[in-house]
Amino acid sequence: MNRLRVIGLLSFVVLALAPSMSTAAQKTTSTSTNVTTIVYDYATDASQLRMRSDDYNGSGQAAYTTSSSKSASLSSSIVGGEWILKLYQQSLRTLWITPNDPVGSQPAGPPAGYYWDGVQSSSRCFDQNGNTVPLQNVVTSSGNCKLGVNFSSGGTVYKVLMSPFPFSGSGDGTPVCPSTGCPATGVVSVTCNVLSGGQCVSWTIVPNAGAPNANVANLYRYSSSRGTSYWTFIGQYYNSFRIDVTNP
Repeated sequence: MNRLRVIGLLSFVVLALAPSMSTAAQKTTSTSTNVTTIVYDYATDASQLRMRSDDYNGSGQAAYTTSSSKSASLSSSIVGGEWILKLYQQSLRTLWITPNDPVGSQPAGPPAGYYWDGVQSSSRCFDQNGNTVPLQNVVTSSGNCKLGVNFSSGGTVYKVLMSPFPFSGSGDGTPVCPSTGCPATGVVSVTCNVLSGGQCVSWTIVPNAGAPNANVANLYRYSSSRGTSYWTFIGQYYNSFRIDVTNP
């Protein structure tokens, strides 16, 4: 009987602890912070950018902030140290994307234009070993960052990616490259504009003009098979952008 009581007590303790264990696991998930994203139409030298705003609430630029309603939502946030702008759950706000400015001779890309369907743009930085450096920890600047933008055109999802790596981080899928591998692209610079409490709360994101392959991005086409997602390399195209992100 004593042994049965001990077993019963142990079972009770395990069941009693289960909710707190679940709560602890939830706390380890990536935190999300809403931010204001400003996308510019022109570089600081007044040249027109290939990825630019919809001028919805400004001239030559537009601000994107998180909003939601019963039928639509827009998300501008930093999730796990990565800036992410999502437009695809609404159709009012757009980004102008230029996926067809070829580097030399390349296959025809989708047309340039204002996109919202499937649009998600993101940026993060890396240390010399390829580990993610949260944007909050970029307290001066980093020239080893990425920027990608997904969009849907003609029922197909594409990705324009400028990155130190062909793909970086979970959820990107498997790249399908030529036998020689996917070619290197340019990389991105993230500069901290404002510090608060030892962490950065305002950033500027632009192509790294001093790195090899400046302004060169890879274009990929999405597909899936048996639960695995694939990004097939199409070609190389120029991209340019200037983005400010601030918290809040």
